[in-house]
Amino acid sequence: MPITRFHLPCASCLAALLALIGGCALTPAGVATADDQPRASKAIASAPASPTEQTQYHILAGELAAGRQQPHVAAEEFLQALDTAPDKDLAARATTLAMQSEDVDLALTAARRWIALDSTSLEAREVIVRLALHQGLPEDVYAQCDRIIRDHPGGQDDGFHHVAILLSGDPAKAGDALALMNRLVAAYPKLAGAYRAQSLLAQRYNQNQLAEDAARTALKLQPQSKESTLLLIGALVKQGKIGEADPMMESVAHNNPDANELRLKYAQLLLESNQRAAGREQLERLLKADADNADARFLLGLLALDEHKPDEAQAQFEILAKKGGRKSDAEYYLGRVAEFRHDPAAALAHYEKVGNGAQALDAMVRRAAMLGKLGRVDEAQALLEELQEQLPTMSQRFLLAEGEILLDAGANDKALALYSDALASAPDDADLLYARSLVYERTGRVALAETDLRQVLVKSPDDARTLNALGYMLTVHSSKYEEAQQLINRALQLTPDEPAVIDSAGWLRYRQGRAQDALPLLQRAYAMFPDAEIAAHLGEVLWSLGNKDEARALLDRASRDDPDNVALRDAVKRIEQ
Repeated sequence: MPITRFHLPCASCLAALLALIGGCALTPAGVATADDQPRASKAIASAPASPTEQTQYHILAGELAAGRQQPHVAAEEFLQALDTAPDKDLAARATTLAMQSEDVDLALTAARRWIALDSTSLEAREVIVRLALHQGLPEDVYAQCDRIIRDHPGGQDDGFHHVAILLSGDPAKAGDALALMNRLVAAYPKLAGAYRAQSLLAQRYNQNQLAEDAARTALKLQPQSKESTLLLIGALVKQGKIGEADPMMESVAHNNPDANELRLKYAQLLLESNQRAAGREQLERLLKADADNADARFLLGLLALDEHKPDEAQAQFEILAKKGGRKSDAEYYLGRVAEFRHDPAAALAHYEKVGNGAQALDAMVRRAAMLGKLGRVDEAQALLEELQEQLPTMSQRFLLAEGEILLDAGANDKALALYSDALASAPDDADLLYARSLVYERTGRVALAETDLRQVLVKSPDDARTLNALGYMLTVHSSKYEEAQQLINRALQLTPDEPAVIDSAGWLRYRQGRAQDALPLLQRAYAMFPDAEIAAHLGEVLWSLGNKDEARALLDRASRDDPDNVALRDAVKRIEQ
């Protein structure tokens, strides 16, 4: 939110003010004393009496508090200054500081002072809408939204769009937001922009039938509106009504100078809605019309990689890498293709070519991982240490990566020491506890691994990753199947499409003696993610059910792809006994 900073008094006024408080010793910022006061203004002996002096006093006290990273105190001081010097910039600064302090009531008070001093401020109204919605104050939200619509410089249609964006920012308040939008639309029943805003907000909160109905009403009011048509297309796609959406898109794209951009956005919408076949068709049509469209080619590569089609993915990314369009992104994903093929040397070569872009940092971390897989652990650690020095705020990510490298290299004691040292200063860190539990399990200390996972669940009972890990551990290392089922079922509720969790559910059923019930779960998990461990589970279940040829073929194929996988080797040994 762009807010003008309220400036300090002029030099002469400031000098006079400092003279008033010259006898007081001001503690330097960041230095605590035995008599440290909770309010910055208490560092000053007493507030002057005249209105001008009071204003300057509170402004200086506020600036001192802001400099000491005390936004709550600073906001209160600026609000007091407003009593004697009503100024919209000062009110805006008080609002900003109150929001930084995360005191919603104080921020609302400040924003209301701001709008009272500047009734044209859209920024002030935005703040009140967001905070009042959060606080459950629908009348305040409605009043501000209505003013935004009526006074918006772009007109009422733009005002409604602005309101839809404001109301879409808090999923926890979806019901309240939709109810408020319904009230606003009822007040403007002939305004197409009102129904477009309603459709946009409804789509944001997955109320797709409402989104469709609102978009259709907008089209009745403005039959030629491209924006309304696109909203309707979006609502239809999200409901899987591709047969209706496709011809609409064709009508919008026909003879449209922006047809390629529209088709790309439509393809993205289809993919986001898990309409993969339709999304692929749109991307392929786009490439026929514009073979140099790097974004379409990139999306096709990602789609192929996600569907575990490395040859298709590689073909798309190699074209991008040669042509220079999205070269760094292409090299990064060529590295991921090489990893999928268990070729760390090739992956490392690609990651080293990633010089910039959104994937640059992850490419550096992946480089370290590939160095580790190639036995160059010292180089991997040196690279991660360099990253820690350059980006200290992300040091934990690099530490976790180092631990994985050590664990993969069989340096279990070093990995354990690394995680334990980090946990000494952050004993409840979920990522560190989870990582350490893997080391404990790897080294046969299952009770300690279980303790770490349970500690995570104390603080985060809905951590799906940890629920699944503990449930799987109990399945494999104990006979606590009832508790394991409760944990895995909860993980499934939270992440119903996660292959690792589906695999755990299938393997639990097999361990319970329910191989026939386990089979469809494991087949689904493997279709989604053909991982070696899932293949091991599926192969063993197929063998137990008498499908020995199918089991042997699956395990042989998985072993060729990942010959060093321990789970696969163990599964093969068990079925050969």
